[in-house]
Amino acid sequence: MLLFLLPILIIVLVNEASRYTRTETGVKVKDVVAINSDSILIDRCTWACYYNTKSHCKINHANFAKPYFKYIDPLYFGIIEFMHKGNNYKLMNVLFLVLLVPVLMYTLLIANIELYLRIKKNQKASK
Repeated sequence: MLLFLLPILIIVLVNEASRYTRTETGVKVKDVVAINSDSILIDRCTWACYYNTKSHCKINHANFAKPYFKYIDPLYFGIIEFMHKGNNYKLMNVLFLVLLVPVLMYTLLIANIELYLRIKKNQKASK
C-alpha cells in the first residue's frame, strides 16, 4: 500500500512546499485559494494554461513536446472530453487522476517486478 500512496504523498508535499516560494496571489475559486495565479505568464504555467491550453500553454510552455503533439493531443484532449461527458468534471477528474492512473501505474509496476524476477529465475536456471 505504501508503494501506492508514496507518489501521491510526494506530489502533495512538493506542491505544498512550493506554496511558500510563490510571490503572486493565487486565484480564488469558490473560496479556496489555489497555489498558482490566473495571470498569463510566459515563463511558467498558471491557471491561465488550463483555460488556454492550445492558444497559450502549448505555444509558450511545451516546447520539448512539440514533435509529439500529433500523438499526445488526441489522447490528452480525448481524456478531457471524456471527463466533460461524465456530467461531473471534478468527480471524473478525481476518479481518473487520483484513482485510475495510480492503480494503473501500480499494476504496471507489479507486472514489471514479476517479469524481472522471472527473467532472473530463467537466467539462473540456464547457467
